[in-house]
Amino acid sequence: MGIFLHLSYTKLKYAILFTALLLAFGIKAQTPPTDKMVIGKVPAIGRLYGKVIDSTSKEPIEYAAITLLSIGKDSIVTGALSKANGDFLMEKIPIGVYRLRLQSIGYNIKVIRVHISPTSFDQDLGNIRISTSTTALKQVTVQGEKNSVALNIDRKVYNVEKDISVKGGTALDVMKNVPGVTVDADGNVALRNSSPTIFVDGRPTTLTLEQIPADQIERVEVITNPSAKFDANASGGILNVIMKKNTKPGYNGVVGANIGTNNRYGVNTNVNIKEKKFNFSISYNLNTRANKNNGYTYRTSLFEGQTTGYFNQKNINQVNNAFHNGRISIDYNVTNRTTITLAQSITNGVFKMDDGQRFDIRDSANQMLIYGNRINKQDNSFQNATSQIILRHSYPRKGKEFITDISYNYSTNQNTSTFTTYNYFFGGGLLPNNPQIQDNKGYGKGNLVTFQFDFTNPINDTSKLEWGLKSNYKLNNSKLDAALLNYALEKYIRDSALSNNYNVTDMVNAAYINYSGMLKKIGYQTGLRFEQTYFIAKLLDKNQTFEYLYPKGGKNLWNAIFPSIYLTKKINTNNEFQLNFSRKINRPNYMQIMPFILFSDRQSYRIGNPALGPEFITIAEANYFRLFKKGSWLSSAYAKYLDRAITSYVYPLPTDTSILVSTFTNGKSSWNYGWENTIKFSFAKKLDLTLNGNVYYTTITANPTTGSTPLQNSGYSWNGKTTVSYKLPKAFTLQWNGSYEAPKIIPQGTTKRVYFMDLSLSKDVGKRISFNATLSDVFNTKRWGALYESSTFIQNFSRRWDTRFFRVGFTWRFGETDVSIFRKKPQRREGQGGMEMEY
Repeated sequence: MGIFLHLSYTKLKYAILFTALLLAFGIKAQTPPTDKMVIGKVPAIGRLYGKVIDSTSKEPIEYAAITLLSIGKDSIVTGALSKANGDFLMEKIPIGVYRLRLQSIGYNIKVIRVHISPTSFDQDLGNIRISTSTTALKQVTVQGEKNSVALNIDRKVYNVEKDISVKGGTALDVMKNVPGVTVDADGNVALRNSSPTIFVDGRPTTLTLEQIPADQIERVEVITNPSAKFDANASGGILNVIMKKNTKPGYNGVVGANIGTNNRYGVNTNVNIKEKKFNFSISYNLNTRANKNNGYTYRTSLFEGQTTGYFNQKNINQVNNAFHNGRISIDYNVTNRTTITLAQSITNGVFKMDDGQRFDIRDSANQMLIYGNRINKQDNSFQNATSQIILRHSYPRKGKEFITDISYNYSTNQNTSTFTTYNYFFGGGLLPNNPQIQDNKGYGKGNLVTFQFDFTNPINDTSKLEWGLKSNYKLNNSKLDAALLNYALEKYIRDSALSNNYNVTDMVNAAYINYSGMLKKIGYQTGLRFEQTYFIAKLLDKNQTFEYLYPKGGKNLWNAIFPSIYLTKKINTNNEFQLNFSRKINRPNYMQIMPFILFSDRQSYRIGNPALGPEFITIAEANYFRLFKKGSWLSSAYAKYLDRAITSYVYPLPTDTSILVSTFTNGKSSWNYGWENTIKFSFAKKLDLTLNGNVYYTTITANPTTGSTPLQNSGYSWNGKTTVSYKLPKAFTLQWNGSYEAPKIIPQGTTKRVYFMDLSLSKDVGKRISFNATLSDVFNTKRWGALYESSTFIQNFSRRWDTRFFRVGFTWRFGETDVSIFRKKPQRREGQGGMEMEY
């Protein structure tokens, strides 16, 4: 929230802009109105550029006024304003000796002597440091105010700190409010009906969204069609979670806590200390919750169009989980342009569920044959540790830098469960060999090593070259031992069909190159990415192997090549148009290929498909961005073609057609095209309104097994979101979030509609304390389900992922900037000079 003294951020911003514009106007007014800028026939060939930074924090200074003056008097030759990253550029300067004056509100004036000569006319002044004015600091205050949603031509930026409804929640709570993103009953997110890749600070992560605390997130970047710089596996787009960081000298921190219904408790802490060349950060977060949910399943079995029976079930489950997350990082500034970061994070969690089911089985005349109940008890836990080293080096030239990092992740999980089923005759009495009891014990471990190098080199003001390398090596092992109670032997017997020992070796090596430039006022970026894929999965106890290798020798080389092209036309400062194309790959995730049988009820189970292969996607997208006086509009038309599309598939078990098996298969093809719009309005500095709508058409064709009847389905669907934020008197803010997702097409039917709304209220007390309250899912309508229809069955089911809850919390911010915690008294800063050149 910053330090508050006299002026609000808005007033200060306008003051800075007004002063800078006046100065710039004065500069222009005194500049000769000619392109040649000749003084006494002296050639105007000089070029000066550099970067203005804070002498203490090394942060760039925006809107600094840079003025070039004659050496013996105050006549202005030319001038410029520094950009957001501190860079400035002055061209067409006559040969001669000058004084370069740099000034900005809150800083001491700095003057540098420069000499433009025929042999030294293009000069990089490097990073020019200017010191803070102590007097000015006592007169003004900076209070940042960001919009909740910022729209750019290539991405949408969602500022989490402006969303009061997610305080004390997780990244999953954040995603339900992000325009264009939907969340299903299992906590899976979708972007334009596809599964996006989750990044944290621009890098892929092993964390799930539930393991990332919302209070530590600064913003979420939504990238619908990533360039060749990003993983080709990001076929569903990228959700880049940017964590909060501190770069100001001194210390600061945040402590927050929340409590709510359904046993919701949360604690979050974050402390940052920056001293000289070191920046130290440590954080800890805890989130717990409990939910009591209900659901139902109604199934009709068919044979040659005739009803053969019914299965009805209602269930109530109690879910309890808790997540802990801790992170520590140290930044060391080797030089002003080189930083080394060491980071270590540890996450662990527990998940417990008691699921009670009551069911009955009926004949074709709807007469009950069997009824019963089933109790599923699960107790799962996981541990996850990630170590990372990052080296970042920037150059004086704007945008030129390289970043390289290596990370190692080690994870383990433990899973135990017991399924107990009681079956009764319709007339009463327990069936023989009942109850049926299945005892499961599973565990797994994973090792992941990732290396990445990215280099960006702006060739000139309009062209840029990017290239990089990446290697990802993953080893996973999962084991499940399932045992069934044998009444004849009076002991548990291992079931070889349900048990598995599964090993996965997954390696992806990649290289990419991007080139961007201008061609007749049209910006373009062309890119090419090569990814070698090596995937081998083994069922050790069944002597089975599944693999896909791209390329394999000289074959299937096209499966490893992923081009992209982007075209941009900026009509004026308020209108921009973009057209882009790319090719992607979507490799199956771990749960889709894991061959473990996961029972959900007496008459159905879910299992992964280890023979599942990747799908290949061609994406085309056209974007139009319009900036208004009080808002903005981003409109996107898109199309996707999926070859060997991965899709869910439900079929009757051949040995017992009353049991349905849910799995995944590679379809033949799929088309998905649509139109998405996001509109942002601000009224009277009190009311912010964000509207998002997406309408799309899907068609999918699948051949689940050889010789089976092809599946084909198509149709329209849409979803929309609305966020309204209103600033009330006395520092209160009221926020309303609403979301609606219409039924969408799946291969064997449609999903059910999903809709809900949230209400939130926040109150600032002074400058350092905030309180907030949230009522989530006001009308308790958030449910998820589907209707399946095939020649052998019709099934209607519904369940919940979460229930309505009320949560209150507080946040306390502390700290002091521009001080040393290792000195008793702050020392007066002295002006620092010097120019640092590229090496």
